[in-house]
Amino acid sequence: MKRLLFFPGHRLFAYEWERGRFRRVETFEPDEQGRRAFQAWLEEAPRTPVQLLLDVIEEEFHIDHVPHVIGRDRAELYRRTARKHFRSTDFHYITAQGRRPTGRRDDEVLIAGLTNPEILKGWLSVIDAARVPLKGIHSLPLVGERLLGHLGAPRSGRVLVVTQQVPSTLRQSYYEHGRLKFSRLVPGRYDDAEGYLRFVRRELDQTLHFLETQRFRRRQEPVDVFVVAGDEFHDTLRDGLSSSDSVTVHLAPLASLARRVGIRGEMPRAFADTIFAQVLLRQARPPNHYGLRRLRRHFFAQRARIGLRWAAGALVVGAVALAGSFVLRGQVYEQGMREAKRRATEFERLYQQRLHQLDEFRYRAVDVKNAVDLLSDLSTARPEHPGPTMAAVGNVLAQHPHIVVDSLDWQVSTDPDRMSAGGGERAAGAGTSLAALALRDRPAYYYALVKGDVIGFQGDYRRAVELFDGFVGGLRDAPPFAQVGVVEAPFDLKPDSGVSGDSGTTAGSGIGERASYAVRLRRDGEDHGGS
Repeated sequence: MKRLLFFPGHRLFAYEWERGRFRRVETFEPDEQGRRAFQAWLEEAPRTPVQLLLDVIEEEFHIDHVPHVIGRDRAELYRRTARKHFRSTDFHYITAQGRRPTGRRDDEVLIAGLTNPEILKGWLSVIDAARVPLKGIHSLPLVGERLLGHLGAPRSGRVLVVTQQVPSTLRQSYYEHGRLKFSRLVPGRYDDAEGYLRFVRRELDQTLHFLETQRFRRRQEPVDVFVVAGDEFHDTLRDGLSSSDSVTVHLAPLASLARRVGIRGEMPRAFADTIFAQVLLRQARPPNHYGLRRLRRHFFAQRARIGLRWAAGALVVGAVALAGSFVLRGQVYEQGMREAKRRATEFERLYQQRLHQLDEFRYRAVDVKNAVDLLSDLSTARPEHPGPTMAAVGNVLAQHPHIVVDSLDWQVSTDPDRMSAGGGERAAGAGTSLAALALRDRPAYYYALVKGDVIGFQGDYRRAVELFDGFVGGLRDAPPFAQVGVVEAPFDLKPDSGVSGDSGTTAGSGIGERASYAVRLRRDGEDHGGS
């Protein structure tokens, strides 16, 4: 709910307004009884702000031009300009209306003020004593700038609006480009519709003439006149007010205008006070024209209390939200701690389980060091393999189909005389590893002991010997081998071997279609440092 006070210069009218409906109207006379009734009305809702709308004869308007400045200089210049026009009152208001198109392009300003503020002091003292917040004091002609759109008046032209808020006065306000330039309130009495027509026509002619003499408009410049009147005067005004070449008269019935501004419920019939009140109350932040700061201190205090309450509420909500977030974070942290403890316990159990499964470590530290060093050497040693030796032997075997290989024992040695070793003896000595030999900074010799059989000689040992000799000769001619030595021939012809019979046969037992042999091969390699 909003509350509005309308002061036309004598008695005070009070309105209660909510969502476009004026549901209560009170009238207070300017006497002691009226002030007590007004105070009682204020105390019904002491925390609800009130707005005061003025429509008084003591209000004057002036147009002036001041240099165009900004910031603090502009505020000080405007204050001094307002004081120049209204020296005897603090109730004044100044607003910029644009800049002059020529010259130094000064600001054009409107200065409004109350020449007799004493008419308000009695009512304002009651409001202050009741500690009711005063939101603002507003000028009805200035509020009328927002009424032009509802009237359908062209904002780019010259408009004169004629209204009546109480029976004894007539308000005429002149606007250019939607901004107030001049307004006058004249008293008058009439008995019927014809009397009202003569009253309106007389004051309208005087106002149009005044606008020409004060150079608000030149002669014959067009102006739109909007007359807001009740239904009882509508027909008389329509017949009595005629348009001319420079003046176009528009009649605006109160009921239809009230609907356009959004009034609900009972429509005004004779006066336009509630129409201006509706236009003012629909504004969220209407301009404050005459409300001095000292008169609005209760309003500022109320706004401060509301702001502090909102701030306190916001702080409480923020504190609750922050505390809730801390609680949630604490719960998450506690859950994480429990999970960490559970995992630590599980890891400890697994560690102890694996620890019990390990064998007892019985090796000396020096042995472990030697093993680690040997593995490190092995990881960096050049790999050696019997591939070249096997490839060369395979090439020779391909030319001697009667020779088969059963095994090939491959060794590496740094001794070039290992060829003199016995038949089944390993070329590398016991305890000597391939990696150790390869890491020594000396030439390496690759030995291979090839064992196999001679086949397909059909019992003719001489044929077997010839086949074996051809195989040995092929090995000796092979490029990789530096030495080829026979460890075991297919037939031993020594006297104690037990061989007898004709030259083409074998008489000893065990002589058949296969004869074993063993051949030792040596291939010379590069030294470790050069490989």
